[in-house]
Amino acid sequence: MSNKIFANIATDRFKKLVGYLSDLENLERQRMSSSGKEYLDKIWKLLDLPTYDEHINMINKQNEEEE
Repeated sequence: MSNKIFANIATDRFKKLVGYLSDLENLERQRMSSSGKEYLDKIWKLLDLPTYDEHINMINKQNEEEE
């Protein structure tokens, strides 16, 4: 039996949390220390979501495919 815990991504609370974290990262990323960025990356991974860099790479890849 697995002890891994999965977030219920369908809940409104989870959606709000992701929205707030995303807003925080978009507004403050340039001013964040490297350790602050690392902690946000750890939070995204804990939530089983892409990190900022992974998200940017996905967008860049999609843009390249469209060209």
